Amino acid sequence: MASPTHSSSRSIQRGGRPVRLYRRLRIAAALAVFLSLTAALVDFRELVPVRFGHWLAAIQFVPALVAATAGVMVSAAILGVLVVLTLLFGRVYCSVICPLGVFQDVVSRVARLAGSRKRPLAFAQPHTRLRQTVLWAVVAATLTGWGGLGLALVDPYSNYGRIVSAFFRPLLTWANNAATGLANKIGLLSVYRVDLPLHGLGALVVPSLVLTAVAVLAARKGRLYCNTFCPVGTVLGLLSRKAAFRIAIDKDACTKCGACFRACKAQCIDLRAGAVDFDRCVACFDCVGVCEDHGIGYQFSWIRRPDAATKPRERRQAVASDTGATREPRRTFLGRSFTLVAAGLWAFARGRAAEPTVGPAGPIPPRGATPESDGAAGIRDIDPLRRHAISPPGSIGVRRFLDRCTACHLCVSACPKHVLQPAVFEYGLEGLMKPRMDFTASFCDFDCTKCVDVCPDGALERIPVAQKQAEQLGLAYFDPGKCIVTTKGTDCAACSEHCPTKAVYTVPYGNNLRLPTVDRDMCIGCGACEYACPVQPVKAIEVSGLRTHGLARKDNPRQPKALKPPAEGDFPF
Repeated sequence: MASPTHSSSRSIQRGGRPVRLYRRLRIAAALAVFLSLTAALVDFRELVPVRFGHWLAAIQFVPALVAATAGVMVSAAILGVLVVLTLLFGRVYCSVICPLGVFQDVVSRVARLAGSRKRPLAFAQPHTRLRQTVLWAVVAATLTGWGGLGLALVDPYSNYGRIVSAFFRPLLTWANNAATGLANKIGLLSVYRVDLPLHGLGALVVPSLVLTAVAVLAARKGRLYCNTFCPVGTVLGLLSRKAAFRIAIDKDACTKCGACFRACKAQCIDLRAGAVDFDRCVACFDCVGVCEDHGIGYQFSWIRRPDAATKPRERRQAVASDTGATREPRRTFLGRSFTLVAAGLWAFARGRAAEPTVGPAGPIPPRGATPESDGAAGIRDIDPLRRHAISPPGSIGVRRFLDRCTACHLCVSACPKHVLQPAVFEYGLEGLMKPRMDFTASFCDFDCTKCVDVCPDGALERIPVAQKQAEQLGLAYFDPGKCIVTTKGTDCAACSEHCPTKAVYTVPYGNNLRLPTVDRDMCIGCGACEYACPVQPVKAIEVSGLRTHGLARKDNPRQPKALKPPAEGDFPF
């Protein structure tokens, strides 16, 4: 391996004030993004603006990729910016924008301060096969129609969102409620109790496993999770190998004191070879911040070295020395290139899968079309036995929703009624952790569109309030044999009073009683009737979901029509 010349060593931006400033700026930017996104995910007081949370989530890699393949041009531009950023400066996304990456840094720092990690992290060989296996598994899942589940399991942003929603948000809510009494006694009336339905135990399994794995690996091995199991880190690592600016070691100035590799959280600095594996480097600048001899720094690599212009063999050796990596076998190079091609096919397949033409109940009608009627049965597309979950407004249909949603639970945090809850097997295995409408916990607010406004990956289409108010998520089914009007002989009408579209109304029954009935053409499946029904344990009126959402009729045939105004000069009687 050719040693760098004196001229090449001067091209390194050494670890003085400028590079240390880069580290401070990186830490400030990372904390700003991390804390802001965490606040949006943990917001139990509805203090964070919905659009603010949306844009923080929209700049994440996987949501931008999913939305871009669905034709959202803004997300395509965001994805392009992330790629260009990586090609210029390396994996700054992993150290600044990704919340799970910053969370690992926080855990690693706490573990170091607590003394649980006494030995410094030494250089480790890359787990190339494992990294590519995980990436290939996601590609295979996408090509076989399981891309929605595959992305939900491995997306670092979505995993962090589920961790916050499942654990941190309830914990802070409990702390808020515990402090309410004391705060009110001293005059802080702005502190009040907040009711928050807790996730079921089944919905906590995956977040618990991910939190445990990430926390243990971060405390013991720094960024090992990012450089082993995270496919986003694998893809960005392949791009960063050709980055314009890279961290490199100046062999003339390096004294091999070991300060840099002790500070390296990615275990990618090999002092013996005098090289940095920039494939795994997350561009945190911790190494250049601790080097007192200026032996490691930031290098502009898109330039031909004077000492590499003589022979091809010497040129290849010089390039290997400057990039901090040994010469790869041709087999490895072809494998990585083929992985990039597979990633392109992955994006193409996501684009095709995001617009399904046939759903579980047959062809999906265009948006706004009323599902095909089946006479007395109501809607052919319905499941009266409630064997599947009800997808949120703006999802258009269950199939489309499961293909696009990465289960980040930002909509779960944004829902003011807490009707959105993570599914276990209500959608089937493919819908694991995806949000569903839980009308036992609450109901969908007639005038609310926060879930569609905050969704970053296009799984919930942005629609105006008027359109949302006519979207049929499901249909209400009334069982008169369970209603207290028939079982106890007393009036109730809770379901009809809470129905926002007046699809549920009452008709005369028995001795001066009124019995509810349902006009399913006007029903939007918001769940207000089911939630209000006092019958336990099985409600007298329940909502069954539509696999493909429809459009409700807005005009009420039972409402008296307004009389035409009299013509000018005529008597009004």
